[in-house]
Amino acid sequence: MDKEITNAELKKLLSEKLARLRKTSGQTIEVTAESLNMAVSEYFRFLKGKRLPQLRTLMRLSKKYGVTLDWWFSKRPELPGKQADLRQKALELELLGSYRKLDYRFQDILRETARVFVKKRSLKPNLLSREYA
Repeated sequence: MDKEITNAELKKLLSEKLARLRKTSGQTIEVTAESLNMAVSEYFRFLKGKRLPQLRTLMRLSKKYGVTLDWWFSKRPELPGKQADLRQKALELELLGSYRKLDYRFQDILRETARVFVKKRSLKPNLLSREYA
């Protein structure tokens, strides 16, 4: 018969995986907690294995790092995806979180500025092309 996992073992498993994901993302504890819309102290308790996250919190963590819920409970130590992918996803979610905190008028301004920037950037000739050689 399989041995039942204890709360202490579960906390340790989740905290080790969370620590690896955070480290791989390159974000500080403060930035990560803010991007998850939680208090730094709460995130720190999960990170240090002092507390188990609720299912909703675990789902937010899964979404942030691009892992499935079952990954948290598997004994496999490998990280999903490439480190660069995790960092990119973490950065994108951080930017999206910052954007959502802006007043709607500033969101409109930022969206229009980005649209103009992308349009002008696509019209620029490639500086590395032969035309400039």
